[in-house]
Parts: sequence; structure tokens; C-alpha cells
Amino acid sequence: MKKYELLLVLPGTLDETEAQTRSNEILSFVKENSQQAEISTMGKMRLAYPIKQIRYGYFYTIVFNAEVTGLKTLQNKLGLMRDLLRAMFTDFNVAYSPAHKATYGAPTVDFALAEEPTKPDHSAIIKTEKPVAVEKPVEKVDMQAIDKKLDEILSGNIIAGV
Repeated sequence: MKKYELLLVLPGTLDETEAQTRSNEILSFVKENSQQAEISTMGKMRLAYPIKQIRYGYFYTIVFNAEVTGLKTLQNKLGLMRDLLRAMFTDFNVAYSPAHKATYGAPTVDFALAEEPTKPDHSAIIKTEKPVAVEKPVEKVDMQAIDKKLDEILSGNIIAGV
């Protein structure tokens, strides 16, 4: 037996009670094929990209112990559910709790009081000459040459880009 974690995403178009009943149905499927199933709610969040034209979803995680054969039958049952946007199975990592995983990707900002600003040390700066910009000579184009080239292209005698 191995410990797994199932991440569920239910459509945000459901109200909270419908989402809760759907998650409990899925939990009962999991309990049929596994042992010690625990569900935790992560809440309603915006999806990274729309799935089936739905932008928000209810996120749930279920941690359970199961055999590989039980996992396969569970995947098949979940694949037949219409109200389920996504279901992802992973090996459970005991180092992270579900709440910790939810905040794992969240940016954290630490503020510290700055000490008195130090003056820069200019003794290490070596003076170099500024690079000189080289100007290209501008070629003058004859309007008659442009008209001639345009006539050749339009007549079809010249293949463009060659």
C-alpha cells in the first residue's frame, strides 16, 4: 500500500453546497478503493487558464492509502464524472501539509529596516573612453531606379525575395 494525494478541481459555477456534495461523492468513491481517506478544502480560487470556459474552481485534496489497482479503478470512475474539471494523483509527500502546499507557490515579501546608507567607494572605478559611434554613409537612391525596379516586380519578370 502506498500513500497518495488526489487534487480535485470542481467548477466554480456550482454553489458551495453543490461543490461540497460533489466532493463528498468523490470521497465515497475513494473510500471504496482505499483506506484512511481524508479530505481537505482549499477553497474557491481563480484558475490559471479557463477550462471548459470556466475561470474559477473549488479545490479539494484527498489523502489516502491505496493499491495500484485501486488507483486505476478510481481514475476510471473520476474520468466519467461530468462535474469534475481536473483530477490529479500524486505520491503523498509527508514533508508538506495541504495548507503548506497551497501557499508553496505564493510569493513572500520580507521587509527589514535598512541601516544607514553607505557612501559608494569610487576608488575602484577605472576611467575608460566613451565608445565613438560610427556613422554609416547614407546612400542616395535615384527615384527612376526605384520606378524601374517596381515595374519589373509588377510585370512578373522578377521573383520577390531573390
